[in-house]
Amino acid sequence: MARRGNVEGARAGQGRPADACPYARPFAADFDDCPAYHPAWFTPLTTGYDAMTPVWTCSNLVPGALPVAAARFYGRCRIGDAAARRGWVDALHARRLAGLRRLAVELTGQTAALTGELMEAKGAQLQAAAAGGAARDEATARLRDVAARWMGGLDAFLARRGGELAALGFPPDAIRALCADLIDTWVAQEDSAPPQISDETLRLFPEDVRVLLDPNAGGDAASEAVAEGQ
Repeated sequence: MARRGNVEGARAGQGRPADACPYARPFAADFDDCPAYHPAWFTPLTTGYDAMTPVWTCSNLVPGALPVAAARFYGRCRIGDAAARRGWVDALHARRLAGLRRLAVELTGQTAALTGELMEAKGAQLQAAAAGGAARDEATARLRDVAARWMGGLDAFLARRGGELAALGFPPDAIRALCADLIDTWVAQEDSAPPQISDETLRLFPEDVRVLLDPNAGGDAASEAVAEGQ
């Protein structure tokens, strides 16, 4: 598969926000041009909440609003511009991030079918929301059933790779608690957007790896780490 190269230079000077992701999307399965890239398997939903074809995205890619255009958005890197991304990785050890990428791809492959079922079940729940009552309750029960099976897949992965994750600074018990909290929040919310990681869940992880889960974690401490890595 052909790799999508760095197009940051080609787009420079065209009014693009500094924190805009400069890479073509969806990402290739072997994409590694961005030092801060962290692969995530994403199944988009249509406006009618039907599941679409899943693609590779980055967990650091979020929607950004263009300040000069109403209701226009772009793919924003939540870490920042190119210098911020390089500094973030330098400050947080490239070996750790590379290990996480490899394990994330393995987990995605193991749970891909169930992740597709999750998105379909979430779409069905949102479709049933208008009807309310028993229809929505039934759709939510189905969603929770799929979520429980997905967590079973995660448990199998953690049993196999827990030692490697712990060596990278990610305790298996904390990872499971994080995923359970995110899924519970996602099931309850009224849209399909990825939920925010709670401060309580972040505190289950060592302080020096929290910013890998949320670049805003730690506030000034995270900013100082990036600055020192530049």
